[in-house]
Amino acid sequence: MPYEKFVFAYETGPLSYLVSTRKALHILLAHKIKDPRFRRLLAQWTCSLLALIGVAVCGFSLVPALWAASGLAPGICLLALFVSVGAGDLFLQLALEDERFFEMATRNRALLLFVDDEQELPQPIR
Repeated sequence: MPYEKFVFAYETGPLSYLVSTRKALHILLAHKIKDPRFRRLLAQWTCSLLALIGVAVCGFSLVPALWAASGLAPGICLLALFVSVGAGDLFLQLALEDERFFEMATRNRALLLFVDDEQELPQPIR
């Protein structure tokens, strides 16, 4: 899909896309490290990770290990979810702003676009 059609479809109707977070982070780290939005996102991740490590250290010294581990595991999963969503959102914003970045993202298959032409099934009336 060309860039112009992507921007138009994104603004006017339902456009489906998939962001490969691993590839997106690789591209962001390689090409957009000086972007202030990406730096702010990196700073937030770092602070969140340090806070999680601090809570884990305090938790393991204050409560039994099973309780601390059962609290640490969901915290790590939640942090990974926030990293994934934040990186994908920023990646899509940057792809909308810059045509060269969009072409690189689609060429490396970090951003996959598709249009869902299927009509929704009629819902029963209650």
